[in-house]
Amino acid sequence: MSFSLVNNLGSLESQSRLNVTGAKLNQAIQRLSSGLRINMSGDDAAGLAIANKFRSDITVLTQGVRNANDGISTLQVADGGLNTISSLLDRAATLAAQSASDTFSGNRDTLQAEFSKVISEITRQAQNIGLNAGGHNVKALTTVIGGGSDDFSAAGSNQGVVIDLTAGAVDAASLKLSTLSIGSSSGSVTGANAIGRLAAAETLTFKVANSSGSLSTYTVALAAGDNGTNVVQKINDAAAAGGYDIKASLDSTGKLVISSNSYFTSSSSVAASGTGTSTSISTAANDVVVSNAANHVTLALTASTGNQQLSFTTGANGTISTFNVDTVNGATVAAFVASFNADTTMNGLGIYAFADPVAGSVQFASKNSFQMVAGLEDDASATGIAQGPATITAGTGSGGASGAKAALDAIKAAVASLGVVQGIVGAGENRLQQAVDLATSQITNFQAAESRVRDADISVEASNMARLTVLQQAGVAALAQANQSSQAVLSLLR
Repeated sequence: MSFSLVNNLGSLESQSRLNVTGAKLNQAIQRLSSGLRINMSGDDAAGLAIANKFRSDITVLTQGVRNANDGISTLQVADGGLNTISSLLDRAATLAAQSASDTFSGNRDTLQAEFSKVISEITRQAQNIGLNAGGHNVKALTTVIGGGSDDFSAAGSNQGVVIDLTAGAVDAASLKLSTLSIGSSSGSVTGANAIGRLAAAETLTFKVANSSGSLSTYTVALAAGDNGTNVVQKINDAAAAGGYDIKASLDSTGKLVISSNSYFTSSSSVAASGTGTSTSISTAANDVVVSNAANHVTLALTASTGNQQLSFTTGANGTISTFNVDTVNGATVAAFVASFNADTTMNGLGIYAFADPVAGSVQFASKNSFQMVAGLEDDASATGIAQGPATITAGTGSGGASGAKAALDAIKAAVASLGVVQGIVGAGENRLQQAVDLATSQITNFQAAESRVRDADISVEASNMARLTVLQQAGVAALAQANQSSQAVLSLLR
């Protein structure tokens, strides 16, 4: 062993060890005071990255639970409204069933008054819950929940819980209830002549605006030699087989009377005969439009120099709906009628177009009161729509027992459509509740995983602190001894 007055190696070694012990003791005290094993990146860089991912997932899932609960509340509001609409449909069916009975002796118009208010209330309820046509809930509602599988940037990825209500509109027009009528029956056309026996085969063509909201065309074949009774039977049999609201009968003079609670056209393959006993049942101009209570407006189509537009306002929903008449340029009346009747918006309003007996004209009919305004879409100098008065208000049609029976069928279909929407809403409530249950479980598990990585083991750290405290005290004592060791050199100098 060598002695040196310049360097006290024992003291230096003791200081170095004491510094290491002090640093570790400080770390143990920091972990015990914070409760965390990782207080800075240097404590465990890889572990910190893992823990931060867990913590981010926990944050998203916690908000996702709130989102899901908000979604459940939204669907519960819609569910309550749908239940009310279901009750309104029950009342509408009750009124229709009462009017549909041939033994009913009361005033059907009184039933119609309440029936109309019930149908209007259905639309109001649907608007309140955002499930009317164009409503704020008529779309795919996505509720962001979070979790490891969600990827919100990639198309087609798992983007939360989606409740698809794009076809969830349940207002009267969407349920095809706006054209229904259960009031007093009206609307008929009488042939010009009494019917004898038909001299030749003849085909009748009917176009009917049904209560279900569609336009249907069907034919009735008549044979040579058919008399009035045969004709009536064939027309009524064909209407019954197809479910069309058309009735045929003979009046007291033997003339054919065709009536309906819906709007329809009737045309024949045989040209109109002269006066006297008819050998055919074709009508004047070979194309007759029949409507109720003058509930129609007529539009003349002429050459156009610009885009044109028709605006309709109905009592069904109180909103303005438009139809662009850009195809009028050079288009035939038949082409225009086909285009208009194929338009889903017009179908939903219960407004239909027919070829008018007046050449170049179109007739619009509906069982609901409506206003039609013809105007120019975007060119103030354009011409082409001739309508007469700027605004024409239609009257109100009615339906009688047969109309009420058609209403029962339409309400039955509406109940089925409403049930589909209720099923989507109910399933959505259940899915969101299940998502809450899963997210809550994930939050617990992620917190446990983060705790294992980030949190300090208190028992270990307390033991370390006790050990390091003793070690520090021992190091201080050793340093004191090391500092005293250099004095032994002086004894060699005596």
